[in-house]
Parts: sequence; C-alpha cells; structure tokens
Amino acid sequence: MAPPRAAAALCRIRRFFWREAQSAANTLALQRLHTLQLELAAALQGPLLERDIPTLREIAEALVQNGEIAYLAIFDGADERLVLVGASAETSLPDGKTLAALSAAETRLPNRFDVRLPLISGAVQVGYSPQPLVGLIDRFAETGILVIGGTTLLTLALYLGFFFRVAKRLGGIERAAEQIAAGNLRIRAPEGTHDEIARLGNAFNRMADELAERLTALTIAERETEATLDTLEAEHAQLTALLEAMRLGVLLVDTSDRVVFANSALRRLWHIPAEASLVGQNARDVMRLSDTLCAEPDHFSQLLLTVPGTQEISDSTEIHLIDGRILLQLCFPVRDSHQRLIGRLWLYEDITRERRSAEQLIYLAERDGLTGLYNRRRFAELLEEKLNEALRQRRTAALLLFDIDEFKQLNDTFGHRAGDALLARIASELTAITRSNEIVARLGGDEFAILLPAYQNRSEPQQLAERIIRALARIPFDFDGQRIGITVSLGVALFPEHGSNPDELVVAADIAMYQAKNAGRNTWRCYSTDALAAGSPTQLNWNQRIEQALAEGLFELHYQGVFRLDGTLTHVEALIRMRDPEDPTRLVSPTHFIPAAEKSGKIREIDRWVIEHALQTLSEYRDAPRIAVNLSGRTLSDPGFAMWLENRWHQAPPHARRLLFEITETAAIGDLQEAIRFAHLVHKLGAALCLDDFGTGFSSFSYLKYIPADVVKIDGQFIRDLTQDESNRLIVRAIAEVARGLGKTTVAEFVEDQETLDLLKRLGIDAAQGYHLGKPTPTPPQCRDSAGTALSHP
Repeated sequence: MAPPRAAAALCRIRRFFWREAQSAANTLALQRLHTLQLELAAALQGPLLERDIPTLREIAEALVQNGEIAYLAIFDGADERLVLVGASAETSLPDGKTLAALSAAETRLPNRFDVRLPLISGAVQVGYSPQPLVGLIDRFAETGILVIGGTTLLTLALYLGFFFRVAKRLGGIERAAEQIAAGNLRIRAPEGTHDEIARLGNAFNRMADELAERLTALTIAERETEATLDTLEAEHAQLTALLEAMRLGVLLVDTSDRVVFANSALRRLWHIPAEASLVGQNARDVMRLSDTLCAEPDHFSQLLLTVPGTQEISDSTEIHLIDGRILLQLCFPVRDSHQRLIGRLWLYEDITRERRSAEQLIYLAERDGLTGLYNRRRFAELLEEKLNEALRQRRTAALLLFDIDEFKQLNDTFGHRAGDALLARIASELTAITRSNEIVARLGGDEFAILLPAYQNRSEPQQLAERIIRALARIPFDFDGQRIGITVSLGVALFPEHGSNPDELVVAADIAMYQAKNAGRNTWRCYSTDALAAGSPTQLNWNQRIEQALAEGLFELHYQGVFRLDGTLTHVEALIRMRDPEDPTRLVSPTHFIPAAEKSGKIREIDRWVIEHALQTLSEYRDAPRIAVNLSGRTLSDPGFAMWLENRWHQAPPHARRLLFEITETAAIGDLQEAIRFAHLVHKLGAALCLDDFGTGFSSFSYLKYIPADVVKIDGQFIRDLTQDESNRLIVRAIAEVARGLGKTTVAEFVEDQETLDLLKRLGIDAAQGYHLGKPTPTPPQCRDSAGTALSHP
C-alpha cells in the first residue's frame, strides 16, 4: 500500500508543485512584462518623440530575435501604428491586455501574453512568450520526486528572496517613474552594474536625463519664440506707422484679392469713409466705393486693379478723377522666401501737380513765353516735318514771314512794355484769322512765320497774306492814351517752287519780306527771282558780306571789361566786329550784320568763330581773365553744336578753358528745354553760364529756377535812366535780391556815369559793364592793374 500511497503522495506533490510552479511562473512572467515595459520606455521614448522610424524598427527587430517576444508593434500618441515586427502587416493583431488586467485575471501560465504597454508618448503591444519557463518546469518535473522536492524548497526560497529583492528594486524604479510623470525630472532610480534591473535603472535615468535636456531645450525655444514674436510685433507696429505716414495710398491684398492692409492715404485719395471696414473685403468691392469719383467709370473699371499676365510689376496706369485729380496706379507682386506669390501690393499716388508741371514745361519748351505761339525751335521741327510730308504726297506748301515796320523805334519811344503788349496782340490776331491746320510761330523779336502745309490754289497764300496785312493794319492799339499805328512787311515763298528744303524756303521768304519793305512797307511780296536780279535788297547784301568776311578773315574780337563794384576785374566780354570789305580801315558794328546772320543762319558759323578765337586768346595770354562769348538762339538749337563744343573744348589746353557763355533771356525762354540742356553741358565742361538781357520777357523771375545760370546780366533798358526812373530802380533791386537768394551773380550793363555806378552799389548789384568803366579794346585787359584804374578814371 505504501508504494501506491507514496506514488499518490508524489503525484499530489507534483500536482501541488506544478500548480505553484505555474503560479510562480505566471508571476515571474508578469514581473518580466513590468520590467520589459520600463526597458521599452527607456529604449523607445527618444526615437518615438522624434518619430525616428528606422531606430524604432531596429530596436524592435533586436527584441524579436531573442525569441522571448513573438511580435512587437509600436504606436504613437494618436494610436497610429509606426512599426510592426514579427507579424505580417496584413495580420490583425489580437486585443492587447494591460498588465493590471493580466495580474487580476490570469491564474495559469498561458502560451503567449498579448499585452499593451503604455509609454509617455505612445504605446507598445508585444506578444510575450513564456515558453522558456514552461520548458524549465517540464524538465524539473522529470528529475524525480526527491530532486523536485528539494529543489522546490530551494527554488521557493530563492524565488521568494529574488521576488522580494526584485520587487523592491522595481518598486523604486516605479516610484521614480511616477515622480517624473508628476514633473519632477530631478528624481533618479537606483542604479547598478550587474543585472538587468540595474541596467533598467541606468536606462531609466538616461531617459530622465534626456527628457530633462529636451524639456530645457523646449523651454529655451519657447522663450526665443516669444522674443521673436515680440520683435515681429514691434516691427509690424513700426511698419504700420510708416505706411500710415506715407502720402502714397497702399493696398495689400492676398492671392484671393482680399484686403490685408490699407493705409489712411488710400482712404483719403479715394474718398473712402474712415468708418468703412476694408480688411477681409474683396479689393474691387472696396475700390468701387469711389466709382462716382471717376471721370470715365467704364474705362476706369478696365484699368483699376488690372494685374499683368506676367505676374510681375505692372506698368503705371493713370486714372483721371471727376474732380480733376490724376492718380498713378502701380502694382508689385509679393512673394515669400520660396518665391511663391502670396499677394500683391497696389500703390496710388496723386500726380496732378507733377502732370501739370510737366505739361507746363512741355508747353514752355515748344511755345513762345510772350505770345503762346510756337517758338523758333518747334517751328523748325514742324516746318521740316510738314515739308517732308508734302514732298512724299506731292503737295505744295507755302511759308509766310513778316516783321513789324519800325518796331525798334516803337520800343525806344514807348518802352518794352508797349512792344510786348503789341506782340501779344498781333499773336492773338493771327490765331483768329488762320485756320487750324496752319502753323503760326514767333521766331524771335518782332518776326513771325505762318506755314500753310498744303493748298490747292496758288492764290490761297496770297489771300492769306492780304488778310494778315489788312487785319494787322486795323488793330486799334492804344498805349498810355496814344494811338499807335501798325504796319508789317510780309514775304511769301512757295514749296517746292522757291525752295526744296526748309533752309532754302526760309531764305526765299526772308528775301521776299525785304522786297516788300523796299516796295514801301505795309504790303506783301511773293518771292521773285526777277526782282532779285533787278536789285537785291540790303538783307541779301549783308549775307554776301558775312560770307566774304568768314572766307577772308575780316571778323575780329574786341574785349570790354566787367568789373566788380569793389574795383576788381571779374571777366571780359568778347564783342565781334567786321572789317568793311570795301574799306578795311572801317569797323562795322554788329547791329548791322547780326540780324542778317540770324535770319540766314550764318550766325551759327559766327558763334563758332567767336569761340575758336576766344579759346585762342586764352591760350596765348595765360594771365587773361575769363572771356564771355555770346551765343544766339539759332546756335542753341543746332543739333551738332554740343558735340562740336565738347570736342573743341578738350582740344584746348587746360589753362585756356575759361569761357563764360552768354545766352539772351529771349532765346532761353524761346527754347527752354534746349537752354537747360546747354546749361548742364556748360557746367559739365567746367565753364559758366550767363543769362543776358534779363528782364525783357514775361515772367522773367520764374525762369531763374528752371535755367541754372551762374550770372544774370540786367538788360540795359533798366540801367540807362536808372537815376531818373523810380520804377527801374525797383525792378533792378528786385532782380538783385532774387538772384542773390538763388546764389547767382548780377551784372549791370550800359553803365555810363559815376552816379549810376554809385546807385548800383546801393541797389546790391555785384558787377558792372559800360563805357564809364572801359571801352572795348582789341586786347583783353589784364588782371594786374586795369580794374582799379578803370573804375577811378573811366
């Protein structure tokens, strides 16, 4: 009976031991899962925060290869599966239980634990296999009852010791984890160097250190972000203040044409109510608030906010408003750092004043300042253009030239104010009696021109000439209570009969005009070669004399000093004289041949001759003062003169480059744009510019700001009777004050006595010129002693 009882007892022992072993194995397995959770948390937390998939997969594959884990799946915080190792991606994973659920429910050791282990920033599901423990139990059962019993007791003792030791150390790690979860990153788990729990503690502490470093870096990044946001807010405030202070209207829109920003200037320019909300609105809806302000609403709708197809900067668009203002519209693309279009910047500027100023400058460049008619330069352009057009179309044209009989005597008798008023009145009369296609111009002084670009009947130019003669003779011109009778002499030249180009046609009309003067004045004549052969007018004789003088070297320069009122010489003026071809001992005054040279165009050759010889004089006399040379309006309008002057200037030695160029105020006003260009050329060369005969035209003071002259020479009509005429003294004082304010030097010419010189000092004039100070001489006065002597002993 004993053996059966012993066998039964052994069986009971074995069953008891088996149950206890199973329970112990189950407990160890659960403890191992706890440990595994901590190991996985330490190993996977860093890569999981950075979503480092390759590192996560490498760790998972290493764990699966040791046979302890059947499969391993890693999930992020959003429960998205990042890595799966040990199972097919198409296989559905079983539901993973928590460790708490396994501890409460499992009483026997299963074949595999499917457990879900939570991490700080995700979770891990593992298929943990306890088969090594199962094999150990089977081998233990087969060794025998005695060995089993003894071993059981020893194992139980070891197990209990190991269990309590492991439980204590794992409890320390668990408490450390709870402290870290509560935010205490300074806590550390117990460490060691000999077993897995020690390694687990080390890994846990490394994880805690890494989390502390990341949290510190995150805190620093947050502070830097806050500082950056503060800086951006300050810059945004500064930019907004700048845009609000601008006079330009600014409209910033996104790619959907929704308003992002609009400054106050935009509301003001477009008269948009201040209370209207613009941000977030469609840009076109915003701008339509001002439709009623546009002069052409239909046309306006096609121009406003029109984006070019190239997506680049748009051309400027001018928008005319019904109140007379003109707004300039510009568009600029706005791109991000990757050059992607994120919006557009629309700019609006009120250019009304600039447009009107530009139109005024264009008008002044083409029109005579006194009469409003075309000036000489613009008329020359139109004459060439219309004659070329007539030549192409095989049409005829006619040119009429006339001047006022005895105009100089009228000026001397009644003054320049009367002359200017008469010229303005004649211009008004010409505008009334000519047709719209006929071009009327004032060529300078009292000379006028009318161009008929086409006519059908030869009598048409003659009829127009007759109308002009009769109309001007009937002008009821009264000045200061006196009736002034007006007559003119008019010449007619036909194209291409009398001239095949503009120069020939002008010469023919000019000769015809002098034929009219020889016929008794107050009449007109058509150019006639028969009359020319019978007896050429004086004008033609002077043209021949000028050509002869240029060919035979009969011109010469005389020099008259210009003195500062403190007695020093400032410069000299070169005055041209002609030796009479018939009597070389007699000098001819320029008043005889300069008008003829102006009309024929020979004045351009004379001006170049004067510049050549002035530079030659400066080359020969190193101690000579600066020389002033006069230039005509014809020379200013000569397209080749600027290049010739630059070449000749650079050919002269450096010490000879001391010229002062004088242009008359009338010539400057007649071709303002050309005068301004010439002034810049003069300053570029290092020379100086003088505005001569200042005060003869209308609005003289206004031209001082347009023409950058260095010297202003006051017209002699204001100086001759300065001591007797109070109004002239007021004008001279005003010119002196304005010129001084603009940084220009003033010169008074025709100073004939000491009384006038003393008065000029009191009026604030800088320099003077006249016979009282010194007459013109063939050799320029020198700087050493001539100035003082001239002032003391005129």
